[in-house]
Amino acid sequence: MDTFKKIRILAVPLIAGGILLASGCQKKEDIKTAQEKPAMPSEPSMHEPVPAGQEQMPPATGKQFPKEMLEAIQKREQKPESKPVTKGHAPVVVPREVQGKWKAVVIAVVNKKTSTEKDYVVDINKDLAVPSSKIRIKVLNFLPDFSMSPQGITSLSNEPKNPAAQVVVYEGGKNIFEGWLFEKFPQVHPFQHKVYAIVLKNQMPI
Repeated sequence: MDTFKKIRILAVPLIAGGILLASGCQKKEDIKTAQEKPAMPSEPSMHEPVPAGQEQMPPATGKQFPKEMLEAIQKREQKPESKPVTKGHAPVVVPREVQGKWKAVVIAVVNKKTSTEKDYVVDINKDLAVPSSKIRIKVLNFLPDFSMSPQGITSLSNEPKNPAAQVVVYEGGKNIFEGWLFEKFPQVHPFQHKVYAIVLKNQMPI
């Protein structure tokens, strides 16, 4: 019995030591395997790399541009810029359907000092000398359906949808105004004078 007890006493430390030794070897083997194992690639980014010199854009959010805004931006990018029309120098084109169809225009001359107004019939390509003044009005053109574009000024039809008369106003022989009088929009580019106002009132066909 004593011999068996001694064997058991000696066996316990040996077994424990064997377990510790095996555990240590396993840890070394795990470390070695981990060192030899190639690193797994990181999760791919959802954003493409930004070229050098360009600003990083913030990630897209749930808000999107309105469809109309995107279409407008695309049209603006595709459409070449139009050259502005210089005031007073835009070419005037009278369509064939308008030529020879209108005889005269009716222009109202208002005296601001006396608060009086008088209508005058002025033939196209003719002058009007305003009585008791140094004012003279020349009618150059009449367009019944005035339209302006980068290409020039014309009439879209022969219907009086937007009547306009091109006039030159002189005072004492000096050119003081050159532009258009609009029957339906008299406030657009009006004739400016301290005494007189000139307004397009009507038109007379042939």
